This record gives sequence, structure tokens and C-alpha cells, in this order.
Amino acid sequence: MSDFLDSWGLSLAIFLPLAGAAVMLLIPRAQEETHKWVALVTTLATAAVGVLLLANFDYDNTGVLQFQVDESWIPLIDSRYHVAIDGMSLPLIALTLLVVPLCIIYSWKHFPEPHNPKAFLILILILETGMVGTFCAQDLILFFVFFEVVLLPMYFMIGVWGGPNRQYASIKFFLFTLFGSALMLVSFLALYFLEGSFQIPVLAEMAGADLARTTGLLIFGGMFLGFGIKVPMFPFHTWLPDAHTQA
Repeated sequence: MSDFLDSWGLSLAIFLPLAGAAVMLLIPRAQEETHKWVALVTTLATAAVGVLLLANFDYDNTGVLQFQVDESWIPLIDSRYHVAIDGMSLPLIALTLLVVPLCIIYSWKHFPEPHNPKAFLILILILETGMVGTFCAQDLILFFVFFEVVLLPMYFMIGVWGGPNRQYASIKFFLFTLFGSALMLVSFLALYFLEGSFQIPVLAEMAGADLARTTGLLIFGGMFLGFGIKVPMFPFHTWLPDAHTQA
């Protein structure tokens, strides 16, 4: 079991929801009960994988990356499918795998208008893949991709099922986060061209030793603004009240 979890545990936790969403695409929209059960079973199966990861996690070495998978992904820029968890990401993943099934259970008889459980549940499953992947990613490009995957379902859920001003809120959310994404990506690329790696553990070991002070401050500033907008953080949070009140 330990070898299986080391090789496949995190990938299952990340991509099982996406596989469930793909299955739901093949099921006619009218079969609402089937969609509900597929979504619930998928998230419960993903949560079961999470329980196995929790049970097999080495709590004496929480600062060490565990269940690590490191495979070639985009050889041209040496970006890798590198996922792992440590003591910081573990509780975030556990919370995600707990909350998502609860959201589906709550939504069982409370789907918002326009009534389309199929689309709503597919977006929730895609959102789960993005969230778990974000917490596991150890490569900056992989992290960026998963982070953006999280934003797409949020945009559609606000824009389609939000309140009276949902279109304004969703467009504002999209434009702000798009600007934040651009700042993040430029900063990641600058770090790669200067340090030669997208790998977060490698960059952490380097600790910017080869960077000039001004260059390091510029890269930090780009990341700070990007994350400050996307998280969001005061005073870059002006999209948040509209998005949350309309969601």
C-alpha cells in the first residue's frame, strides 16, 4: 500500500474529481440524480484517498516532502510534473477533501437558478482538482496551471448562478485575477531565466543567492502584487466584496 500511495496517491487525489467530471459530461443533463451520485461518489472516493495519505504520512518529518512524484512534463523549459506534500500542505488538502463532499451534500436539494445540476457539479469537481493540485505542486508552472484551473469554475459559478449584479462581479473578478496571473507568470519566468529552474525545492535551496538585490526585489514585488491581488490582500481586495456578495 505504501508503494502504491508513493506512486499514485497524490495523482489520484488530484485527478479523480476531473475524471468524475469527464464521466458526467457523457451523461444526459436530464438524469439529475445520476449526476448527483456520480459527483458525490467521486468526491467521497477522493476523500478516501486523502484518508489513506493522512494515515501513512510520516508526522515525525513534517518538513520533508512526502508521496513525491517527479516526472518530465514540458522538457523544452524543464518544467516537471512534480507533486508532493509536507506538514504545511497536508491540512489544506485534508480540509479541501472534507469540504467539497459536504458542499455537494448541501446542494442536493438546493441547486440555484438557472437549474442545471450537471454543469454546477462538474464545475465543483474541476474546482476540487485545481485546489488539491495547487496545494501539491512543487513546480512553479504546474502551480500556476492548477491555480488558474481554480479560477475558471469560480468565474462561471459567479457569472451564471450569482446575484443580480453577477455579470459585473464576475467580469471584475476575471480582470483583476487576470492581471494578478500575468504578474505571477512574468515573475516565475524571470526566476527561471535567472536561476534555471521552476522547481520550488531547488529554488528554496538557492534562496536567491545568485540574484542581484534589485533583481530579487523586482521579482519579489511582482509575486507580491500578483498573489496580493489573487488571494486577495488589502488594499488589492476590491474585487472580493462584489464577488462574494454575488456568489
